[in-house]
Formats: sequence, C-alpha cells, structure tokens
Amino acid sequence: MTIENARPLPSSPVEAGALIAGRLRAARRKSLALPRARYLARRLSQAFVLMLLTIIITFTLINLAPGDMVDVMAGEAGSADAGYMEQLRASYGLNKPIPVRLVNYISHVARLDLGYSFRQNKPVLDLIMERVGPTLLLMGSSIVVSVIGAIGLGTLAARKVNKLPDAIVSVLALLAYATPVFWVGLMLILVFSVKLRLLPSGGMETLFSGYTGLAQVQDIALHLILPCITMSLFHLALYTRLLRASLL
Repeated sequence: MTIENARPLPSSPVEAGALIAGRLRAARRKSLALPRARYLARRLSQAFVLMLLTIIITFTLINLAPGDMVDVMAGEAGSADAGYMEQLRASYGLNKPIPVRLVNYISHVARLDLGYSFRQNKPVLDLIMERVGPTLLLMGSSIVVSVIGAIGLGTLAARKVNKLPDAIVSVLALLAYATPVFWVGLMLILVFSVKLRLLPSGGMETLFSGYTGLAQVQDIALHLILPCITMSLFHLALYTRLLRASLL
C-alpha cells in the first residue's frame, strides 16, 4: 500500500473503537456468507434429488399399472383394431422398455416438453400456463385473507385473554382448523349458491356474459369469494392460534 492510499489513523479512542467494530462486522458478514452459500447449495441439491426420485417412482408406478394411453384412447373411441393399437404404441414409443422410456421422459421434462394432451388438443405446458394466472389469484387472495384475518383475531384474543372474545375466537379457530376443507366448500355452495342464490357455485367468470372492464372485475370477484373463503379458513385458524400464543 502506498502512502497516498493509506488510511489515516483514528484520532481518538472513539474513532478507533468504531473502526474496529466496523471491521468486526465486515468479518462476521464474510464468515456467515460461506455457511449460507453451503446451506443453500445443500438444500438445492436435496430438492433436485427429491424431485428426480419423485419423477422416477411416479413414472415407474404408472407404467407398471395395467393398460396404457393407447388403451384409454381406444376405450374413449369405442373400439380399435389390435394392429392399429400396436401401431400407435410404436409411434408413441410405448413398446420400448421402461428404462428407455424413463430416460426419454426425463430428457423431455428437462426441456420443459411435457407432452401433448389429446383430450384437450393442446400441449400440456400451454394448459398449465393458462391456469397459472387463476391459481395465483386464488392462492394470493386466500393468503391475504388469512393473514389479515389472523392479525385481527389473534390480536383480539391476546388482548382479551381468558375472556369471552378470547373463548369465541379460540373455539372458532379450533372448528375451522378441524373441519375438512372439502366439506366447508360444499356447505358454502349449498347455502350461498343453491339456497340463497347469492354467489356463483363455480368457474372464474360468467360464461358468455361479455363483461369488460370494471364489470368483468366485479364478476371475477364474485366468483372468487367462495373458493377464497374455503382456501383461507384452515390457514386463518392456524395463524390466529400462532399469533395469539406469540403475543401472550
């Protein structure tokens, strides 16, 4: 280090202490960065191995089961010639050994080539991408409802501990936690869709409605209410109990 680049010495014990503390913090950050990187690399490798094992086990079990895709296609068509079915198996590679098909399947999945849906007449990846938006909308809405509701109910139960509001919140949270989600969904449909006719029972928006702009947003929001409530109840109950316990 040259004289021009040398740092000036601290002029007081306070500055010297601050300099030493800063260097200690920098050294501590560097010492923590390597274990974090190792931990992240280990977790990613474990996730990769687990995903690969899941693919292998699932593919093997499906292919060991009786029948194949050609049998399903023949059943839906009503009948098919045996020679034509063998021709289809050869064209789709279903007559090859399972290990060969497994390697081909993994290579296609690695390239995001998930195959073609003959029932929907679309690539599988396109079908998944079409449903990503509605899925994220439903999951995001249910998480927001769960967190906001849990903050309010958990705080109320903690502030009124061992009182009537605390007892009501605890009982409701226990019921929501223990009740099967599918039963809650069916009951909500029965009450609000079938009996009261206030909310739609399914779908994302009204078919052939032609809504645009704000009217379309309101229509989607109405369709979102019942599934959002159904998805959020379990986590609402869980977060409420956790928040109450952490505030006491």
